[in-house]
Amino acid sequence: MNVETMDWLDTLNTSLTVLLFLIGLFCLLTRRNVIKQVFGLKIMLQGVTLSLVHAAHLRGDVRSAETMVISALVVETVVIAIALALIVNVFRHYPSGDIDRLDRLRG
Repeated sequence: MNVETMDWLDTLNTSLTVLLFLIGLFCLLTRRNVIKQVFGLKIMLQGVTLSLVHAAHLRGDVRSAETMVISALVVETVVIAIALALIVNVFRHYPSGDIDRLDRLRG
């Protein structure tokens, strides 16, 4: 591939990474339902993973990219598992899943 094509693809990858992160952040901050917020968190984490792969590609360091992506996927899995466990507890008390009503759960 020539240099012009690579510059175009690098710009596209960077734009997609930022777009994924911003969509996830928007969903996380504006939605009141906890499941929709977890979806936003998942989209944000996918944007971060894509940025790790893209940054490693730009540097030419594939081995560290593999390590970082595997680490990011493990962290992402743990975060989503904990979030889903919390969601189960939220839906036991408030079937609507509205996070504005969670202030009544204080102990």
